[in-house]
Amino acid sequence: MVRILKRIVFSVGLIGLVPMVAGFALLGPVNEAFQIPTIAYDLPGDIGAPKNLAEEYRWTKPVLYYSCDDNFGQYFGGLGIDAIDSAFAVYNQLTNVSSYSVQLDEFPLESMRVNYQAEALGLVDIKSLTMEVLAEQMGLAEPERWVWCLHNRWLQPGTQCPEGQVYDVMKRNFDPVPTGPTQLQSSSYVNGNLFSYFVLEDCSDNPTPSADAAEFPVDPLANQLSAIASFPASYGNFHMGLTRDDVGGIRYLLRTNNYNIEAAGTNTFTFITNTAPQLLFTSNLTEFAILALTNGPGPLQALFPNLQIASSTPIFTNVVTTTPVFFFTNLPFSPAGTPATLVSNILRSTNVLTYWTHQFLNVYLTPNNQLVSNSQIPLVPGHSSGSGLVTVWTTNVTTACGAFVPPGTVCTNITAASFTTNGVFGDYYILPAGLCDVSIVATQLIVPTVVSNFTVVATNDPAVTNVGVQSFTQTGTYTFNQYIYVVRPVVCPENTVGLRQGIERVRFERRDYDSLLGRFFYPVTNTYAVVNLTNNTLSKQTVTRVLTTPDFLITAVDTSPGPSDPNNSPGPIARNQIAFDESNSGNGLAGPGTLEPGTVITYNKVGPIYQNSAPDFLDEAGQVIWFIWGIFDGTTNAPIVFPNGTTIDNIENQIFIQITPNGPALPGGQVDVPYTNSFTVNGGTAPFSWSLSPGSPGLPLGLVMNPVTGEISGTPTEEGEFDFSIRLMDSASRYIDRPYSISITP
Repeated sequence: MVRILKRIVFSVGLIGLVPMVAGFALLGPVNEAFQIPTIAYDLPGDIGAPKNLAEEYRWTKPVLYYSCDDNFGQYFGGLGIDAIDSAFAVYNQLTNVSSYSVQLDEFPLESMRVNYQAEALGLVDIKSLTMEVLAEQMGLAEPERWVWCLHNRWLQPGTQCPEGQVYDVMKRNFDPVPTGPTQLQSSSYVNGNLFSYFVLEDCSDNPTPSADAAEFPVDPLANQLSAIASFPASYGNFHMGLTRDDVGGIRYLLRTNNYNIEAAGTNTFTFITNTAPQLLFTSNLTEFAILALTNGPGPLQALFPNLQIASSTPIFTNVVTTTPVFFFTNLPFSPAGTPATLVSNILRSTNVLTYWTHQFLNVYLTPNNQLVSNSQIPLVPGHSSGSGLVTVWTTNVTTACGAFVPPGTVCTNITAASFTTNGVFGDYYILPAGLCDVSIVATQLIVPTVVSNFTVVATNDPAVTNVGVQSFTQTGTYTFNQYIYVVRPVVCPENTVGLRQGIERVRFERRDYDSLLGRFFYPVTNTYAVVNLTNNTLSKQTVTRVLTTPDFLITAVDTSPGPSDPNNSPGPIARNQIAFDESNSGNGLAGPGTLEPGTVITYNKVGPIYQNSAPDFLDEAGQVIWFIWGIFDGTTNAPIVFPNGTTIDNIENQIFIQITPNGPALPGGQVDVPYTNSFTVNGGTAPFSWSLSPGSPGLPLGLVMNPVTGEISGTPTEEGEFDFSIRLMDSASRYIDRPYSISITP
């Protein structure tokens, strides 16, 4: 107890004297001359190398999209996809990184726990390993590995390795606390654990010797792999969340005050408004809606040459046309001299018409610059509406002018009736060619215009009514307000470069993926703002990004090497090289740069996989688990084993119920000589039952198995090598299948 107390007191005192008790490492491309495999850089499995401060690589896009393809879904099923979602959700829980406390006390120094049942079964938690990969994809390298690293190594003249070797040793691990006298200094700590090193030298590694500065914890009881970015996943390990140093590294990368010259990225378009003002005239939305409904894409673009149409869909419909016909006539049996009477008749006809739904790329409603399709026009806000005020003007021309008017006088009577009716009313504009938007500065003028359809609803037909000049007409009118704006044209160059702030946080969203087409079912358009620093002035720019493929594709394939590949056995996961954009790095520097989309994270679906080696243990009993995919946590819930549908019982029973001899070869026998062999069971719950496994070949002729004791006995009657499998089941219905063989000689 005294020794333990001394260690605690010493550790507390050390923390008080040395404020740097944390550390993170930055990941970038292998683009520095000293980063070679002989001093432990760019080793198999590496996708980058550690970078110095101000040479980091980070995301410039605040929303990233990921998808699980069909290969992944078929193998891991819905539970596997849920595990992937849970891993991304851990990073989505981060808010703006600059909002956290200076010391990052909100986050623990340790988040890894152990599920001992999963550890005994050789299970790797798919969620936890995904969290570790995402730390790397955020721009973080393994902190413990790069606390100490070699920068140079040479052999003194006239000496031999290792006595004459000289090393330049440096640090690539940094304190995440961004304030105080130790601001972003190199650190020997990771999550409070102090690390030192010793140089490992391999002089026998031909053709060139190799070396590494191997880290070790000063406190032998310290956790050597505490950070998520350290890739500590192993059998039974699972993560509760991000650690302090993981968040510290992300904060350094994405914080507002971290300014880098960087590109917006591929498939991005930046809205720039520093252009000369000009006038923009809107047009009548009613007329456009009618033409868009009744014209296909070709005729419509012929009417509006600058119109951009993304897609068009024909709609076939039956339309009943109602036509009222009005006329004056003398009614039957009317007294002589009675004036003609206005009579109406309704004509109806049914026709098949082709209507169209268009998706436009450059049709906007004012004043909010709302991009619309013709199916949305009556519904969106702006100078538009799904109803409007219509005035019907009725004109009567007759010779029946009244008692005080001389006979034969022609009289005109005009009346107006106004009412609100359904329809499309308002104004729009088509974005001029070469622009991606306009910024409205002011309204210069509003021009009210009365629009008439000039439709003659009824008229007198002299050949029918024979009442001279009498007639009846109706005309509908509405008022269209044309807006004339002073605007600044907005141009949108692709992949612009500027001195920009960090984006504070990255959010991940899953989108369904079409594995056959290799794209989203629908394109995703993401619009966000970035902040530039120009002439000591901060300016916000709008950026839009259009995606048809995910930033991260989650898939599953068999990544095992070939049958004679000398490399190590396959690991549980493989990911392609991160797309580092180095185009804006400083002169002679290794950064800074940006991370670009296109990462494929591949989960190995070869498992469950075991290892066996010569010359011994070349049977099932001697094999060892290499890895098995699973999902588990700290609850009492049993782990879930993949591939999808595999139960944990099959794996667990092989460990907790043992049969001796474990085989596979049982003692041999001879033809016509009595034979017997018995088994011993360790584990499980008695009583047991024995049988051949389903589908197993039979025992040698003349031998039988006792279903209660498992004893194999009898007198063989045929020589040969006999392979079979037996099944042991205990009283709890747990069972294991074990292969065996018996050699029967003459």
